[in-house]
Amino acid sequence: MKVSALSFGALSIGAALLLSGCFGPEPQPLPQYTPKALEAQGKGITIAKSTPYNCVILGEVEGKDNVGNTRGVTGELLRESALNDLKNEAGNVASNGKRIMLAITKEKVMCQAKFQKDAKMQMVDCTDGAPQGAISARLESHRIHAQVFECGNK
Repeated sequence: MKVSALSFGALSIGAALLLSGCFGPEPQPLPQYTPKALEAQGKGITIAKSTPYNCVILGEVEGKDNVGNTRGVTGELLRESALNDLKNEAGNVASNGKRIMLAITKEKVMCQAKFQKDAKMQMVDCTDGAPQGAISARLESHRIHAQVFECGNK
């Protein structure tokens, strides 16, 4: 049986079209994680290691950030972003021209962790690192709670 060049060409094109549908387009890489910026109202706000003396408490604020569908996040970057958000929020509470200090009361880090090879990822507390027994973990969010203090004029 002879195969003509025309039928061979049609067969090749058909096979190529059939196979191209199986593979589909290449997946796009996830966007790079970008921490939240420190805004003007958050600049100059300091973090105290303990409750500051001779200051007036203004209230509490929360700073947070979520990783979302991104890549390249580290625990340090995620915490920096949550701290920037915390300072930005505290700046919104405080009066201009005042010296503001924050005393952190609580931090919580959440991650997705897998504990068995074929199991689904579970949202778990990773504040103290990846949970014991996890075979993989991926950072998801960082939340920081703090008290806001006004400590006189700048």
